[in-house]
Amino acid sequence: MSGSSTSCRSPLLLVLLLYPLAGESQHTAAAGGECDTLLAVKKDWGSPTQLAYWDPATAANHCTWKGVRCAGGGIVTELSFPGLNLTRPVPASVCALKNLTRLDLSYNTLTGAFPAAALYACAQLRFLDLSNNHLSGPLPADIDRLSPAMEHLNLSTNLFIGEVPPTIARLTALKSLLLDTNRFSGAYPAAGISELVRLEMLALANNPFAPAPVPPEFGKLTKLNYLWMSGMNLNGEIPEAFSSLTELKVLRMSSNKLTGKIPAWVLQHGKLEYLYLFGNGLSGELPRNVSAVNLIELDLSMNHLTGEIPEAFRDLKKLTLMFLYQNQLTGSIPAWVFQHEKLEYLCLDENGFTGNLPRDITATNLILLNLSRNQLTGEIPQGFGNLKNLKRLFLQNNRFTGTLC
Repeated sequence: MSGSSTSCRSPLLLVLLLYPLAGESQHTAAAGGECDTLLAVKKDWGSPTQLAYWDPATAANHCTWKGVRCAGGGIVTELSFPGLNLTRPVPASVCALKNLTRLDLSYNTLTGAFPAAALYACAQLRFLDLSNNHLSGPLPADIDRLSPAMEHLNLSTNLFIGEVPPTIARLTALKSLLLDTNRFSGAYPAAGISELVRLEMLALANNPFAPAPVPPEFGKLTKLNYLWMSGMNLNGEIPEAFSSLTELKVLRMSSNKLTGKIPAWVLQHGKLEYLYLFGNGLSGELPRNVSAVNLIELDLSMNHLTGEIPEAFRDLKKLTLMFLYQNQLTGSIPAWVFQHEKLEYLCLDENGFTGNLPRDITATNLILLNLSRNQLTGEIPQGFGNLKNLKRLFLQNNRFTGTLC
């Protein structure tokens, strides 16, 4: 048989098959079968130019083909095609790769419904990424027919509609469930999702779900390190049950209709690095007992927060971004804010801050500083001239006096 792109067999294989006791023969046969399957996948996908490099005539070892990864013996375990502008439906032949554990088709232009018929046959699949495509329609009610080994399911940034099927919670091996930025509506199966106790990442954000409180049962997901629930019509208070989520590094609940105070535990989670609660109706004073010393970005803007910036915030020495704008904060801006070594983006505009700014300004990493629309008085410190990285400075609509240098 020839070594053309239509076949992965070789005369050597035929010779080896005559000697079944030769240890390499079975591996060679398996490798040849995998290669043939890949060529079938290419053909069934319409032989897109993006897969033109899948050609045994130019690269005999299919494990070296772009996007393909193998285990021992040439067995294909991964297909990774992000950003290749693939447009045609996922072919069923993909799952003829019986040991496929990872399939990444993100950032393409796949259209149509969720490719259930093709993917349900991938019995070993652990990682499936269909994010950033144009897939549409409802998710199938039997989505639990995906591989029971599924650990990572990313369907974000598509055009899926309808309710999230409760059966998705039967994929009990899930560690990552990303459904954000679609057009899901109605209710989502909070009770079922809360039983996915292995979850480390959960994203339901940016979907027009029916208005509902934050599900306190998510407090059972104690392995979560990433929780994104922004823009999904949440109302009511942040539940105290979330205080058990001590592994959180990222908490994003912005652009909802949350009310009440910011719970004290939020700023006491030692592993928390990114906290976004902006664009809600949160009120009351900022928590004063602060021990979330690993915070890098803090955005509490566009709420109804009152009182002063707590002195304990000075212990947040890793902060690079602090947005508190469009609240009702008062008092003077603490001097430490202008001496922070890491801070790059600081927006305190549209509050009720008063008093003079400190003369000692050494926050030399500042890129953006917005203090506009407050009631600040006195002279504008000359120390602003030492901020060599500063690109944007907003001081308008205050009560500053004196001469600008």
